[in-house]
Amino acid sequence: MESNNDKIELLIKKIKFAPNREWVNLYFDLVKRVLDITGLKNHDPRLVMSLPRYSKDWYFPVSINHRYVVALGKKKEDEKTNFYVGLIFNFLAREISQLQNSFEWQFSNLPGEISEPPYFIRFSKFPELLYWLETSEEVFHSWSEALLAEVRRAKSSSYRKSHEEIMYKMTVDVNFRAKILDLAFPDSSPSLELLPEQINNPQEFYEGVSQQIAVNIYERNPVAGATCIEHYGAKCIVCGFNFQDKYGDIGKDFIHIHHTKPLSEIGADYILDPIKDLRPVCPNCHTMLHQRKPTLNINELQSKLKTNN
Repeated sequence: MESNNDKIELLIKKIKFAPNREWVNLYFDLVKRVLDITGLKNHDPRLVMSLPRYSKDWYFPVSINHRYVVALGKKKEDEKTNFYVGLIFNFLAREISQLQNSFEWQFSNLPGEISEPPYFIRFSKFPELLYWLETSEEVFHSWSEALLAEVRRAKSSSYRKSHEEIMYKMTVDVNFRAKILDLAFPDSSPSLELLPEQINNPQEFYEGVSQQIAVNIYERNPVAGATCIEHYGAKCIVCGFNFQDKYGDIGKDFIHIHHTKPLSEIGADYILDPIKDLRPVCPNCHTMLHQRKPTLNINELQSKLKTNN
């Protein structure tokens, strides 16, 4: 029987296969949403959060009763390793435009199951998936209904012996998760640089909710930032600086995120568009954008840069 230390070592080893720290963190945030939607707890016999030792394709899979509902995957295609996330969706997914190019497989009917079985769909663009779950009622409904159907379908899983409490803890205990990620990525800091006033909330694309803690503190969203980088790339949109080009691997995906609309002007009901409202900028340009009140816009700073060079 493996000791807890052995399981931690295996967990860290598996995590190191992922693209970066933020990718893993967002994945476990997504798993936490699965638990929140289904209401399943660590000792529920229907829940299996496993840590496969020998699997080379799926990492940290979660199943409810007898089906995968979420898993992190890795696949080598054309000599390139691609990472993706797989999620369960019900049959309505066939009619949802955002999901048309992502289908992986449809489950077979299980004994006694009379309804059409769900689909397991993989996504290589993780931030895009998270964005759809937040902004599309159709996508969220197909996903959440598939989860709840699996909860109702049976009272226990025959794979329950594969459940690992450490995976449940990795999902619900953010302090434990942070320590594991520190061990897995000792030389990295979060690639989405957060300014001192930022508070993370990866569950919603709402920004600008102020809190009074001596000064106003604004929520900023790393998922939205990841979507911005997915669209524009990790290169400063003002001066073109790329940290990886300059510093090598330690600079990969490092960039600041600039809100084109001042946070102080955003109300609590504002819904962020990561492509329209955010831009990747280097720390120097980010500081210069905020040197003036009101904040300089991107074009103004680009003009100043050209004038003085």
